[in-house]
Amino acid sequence: MNIPKQVIYIIEQLEKNGFEGFIVGGCVRDYLLGFEPKDFDITTDAMPQDIKNMFEHTIDTGIEHGTVTVVIDKQNFEVTTYRIDGEYKDNRRPETVIFSKKIDEDLSRRDFTMNAIAYSISKGFVDPFCGRDDIESKLIKGVGDADKRFKEDALRMMRGVRFSAQLGFDIEEKTFVAIKEDAKLIENISIERTRDEFLKLIKSDYIEKLNLLQETKLYKYFIPEIEPIFTNYKKNIFILKKVSKDLRLAYLLSHLDEQTGEDILKRLKLDNKTIKEIKTILKYFNYNFIDDRTETRKIMSVIEPDLFKKILEIKFCISLVENDLIQCKKYDNIYDEIDETIRKNHCFSLKTLAITGNDLKEIGIANGKQIGDSLKMALNIVLEQPDKNNKQFLLKYIGENI
Repeated sequence: MNIPKQVIYIIEQLEKNGFEGFIVGGCVRDYLLGFEPKDFDITTDAMPQDIKNMFEHTIDTGIEHGTVTVVIDKQNFEVTTYRIDGEYKDNRRPETVIFSKKIDEDLSRRDFTMNAIAYSISKGFVDPFCGRDDIESKLIKGVGDADKRFKEDALRMMRGVRFSAQLGFDIEEKTFVAIKEDAKLIENISIERTRDEFLKLIKSDYIEKLNLLQETKLYKYFIPEIEPIFTNYKKNIFILKKVSKDLRLAYLLSHLDEQTGEDILKRLKLDNKTIKEIKTILKYFNYNFIDDRTETRKIMSVIEPDLFKKILEIKFCISLVENDLIQCKKYDNIYDEIDETIRKNHCFSLKTLAITGNDLKEIGIANGKQIGDSLKMALNIVLEQPDKNNKQFLLKYIGENI
């Protein structure tokens, strides 16, 4: 394992002071899968104060739960004392935490066997739940009693489905049954946490695993509106695989009107930029775009070009899966027309119009509505004839036709 020198140093310091130290969880799993870990969690039998005494620069990240952040070379590494979780009353977090001296007890509270593996250079693997075997078998399996794990933290159900979609793994039968039985508990989790797992899921390589949300009924408790996607599922999966990953959510909602889509996105507490973008996609999703340069520039005057391209991409992928090559060609041509308009620096919005409101005031047009109408008139001419985007021509034309 290519473990960063800072992590090795932390574990060596723990061992020099008579304690154990292991990397644990996702980083070990990723190594075993052949991925480069993004971050490293370290677990130890040292108490939080022992950790603070051992290292020069520490931060009390979550000291009440045993977590101290050790800062080395301006990088943060979380070091957490072995612990046993107390009673869970809200399907989210334990009421109490009891520190432990046994690594096996710490691993026993984790969600899935593939995440319940610890490793150190001096002691090798600690794998009491056979997580390495499950990784080899491409199986997601709850640690111990899966039902108990999900009742402790209901988000683990969404994590299980998300891991399945990211890794292409199957969910072990008893674990899957427990998800189906406990699915409603996902309502007890904040929508932000559930949403984040859902977005990771739909951007995963194995998007066909989306049907696990239907089979477990999990989707009904946070986004029931995607139910139509499970009709003609095979076709919809083909389309989802073709479109860019950041457009998959828009496609999942593409059967809805813009207002309903906006309501869902707000319920999911997505950022304003995403809401605005998907709302626009839904608004124009069923619009019959025409393969005509003038018409394309007119659409560009109301839809930002990059977003226009995204709408065309979705419609192209649908036509491709439906083997409608005529429509594919049309969307290809419109896409090229957008690029040509930008490449030739043709005007398609008031921002790039050769005249402004101040120019109109100088020729005696002072009324605000008249200024607005005049600018729209000028833009319509330029959209039809790009070479007419000339200040002298436009002012003369407006003066003669107002």
